[in-house]
Amino acid sequence: MVNVIFVVPYAMETTMRFVRAMANLPGVNLGILSQEPGERFSEELGTRLGCYHYVRNPLDANDLAEGVHAIASNWGGRVDRLVGVLEQLQEPLAAVREHYHIHGMSLDEARNFRDKARMKDVLREAGLPCARHRLAHSAEEALGFADECLPLVAKPPDGAGARNTMRIETKADLEGYLRTVPPSEYAPLMLEEFIQGKEHSFDSVSVHGEHVFHSISSYTPTPLDVMENPWIQWCVLLPREIEGDEFQDIREAGPRALDALGMRTGLTHMEWFRRPDGSMAISEVAGSYT
Repeated sequence: MVNVIFVVPYAMETTMRFVRAMANLPGVNLGILSQEPGERFSEELGTRLGCYHYVRNPLDANDLAEGVHAIASNWGGRVDRLVGVLEQLQEPLAAVREHYHIHGMSLDEARNFRDKARMKDVLREAGLPCARHRLAHSAEEALGFADECLPLVAKPPDGAGARNTMRIETKADLEGYLRTVPPSEYAPLMLEEFIQGKEHSFDSVSVHGEHVFHSISSYTPTPLDVMENPWIQWCVLLPREIEGDEFQDIREAGPRALDALGMRTGLTHMEWFRRPDGSMAISEVAGSYT
């Protein structure tokens, strides 16, 4: 049996789909760490639930480490995998893996996916196209980048799902934004080139360093357009054919990006743009070890 701990901060239906799939795998002894009541999981999983432990804050590495130790004590001290699907979980999960020597994504690799400035530095060093960016620790640094690049997009460096993301058209717009969200050494601001074009995703599955599956979709309109116009119902379109010349560049760049960032085994969601001139640029990559 493989002893697997699944961290579930919130028992949302989307997360529970992954939990149920894991519980149904043959040879898996499943433990759950969550702030949700244990009854939520025992009623859902029945005898497929091997162990449950309450965690006060599943996004905190110290609380997670205590929970892992508690479940491991019931399993003779052995935990083979520690997983979770939320993007915000990836760094604390990696920290706990390293602490207990559990196989999986390292903390450095997790940071490559969570820190958007670091991510783009890694991609650029690997010769992959991505938006120009600056991690600003002060208003002066942010305004200096605006002298080089406008329009631009402002966002937190560890954001997810386009939260707190805003388009900045002018330097005056940025000055107003900085008065509301002043960057600091401990809370820097991510600024990047605003890319006009059609937005797509490249979703993939990797196993032991081999990228075994990918799909490509189109956003209509872009997520930022929807955030700025909440009345819009956006769509995600999956083309019937993705193996032709239209997507050849992302089919080649996607696996290279995953290798550069350190994805070995897991699921990855990559957002990329097709500029009006036909060139592509990678915008975001989110990865989780499974």
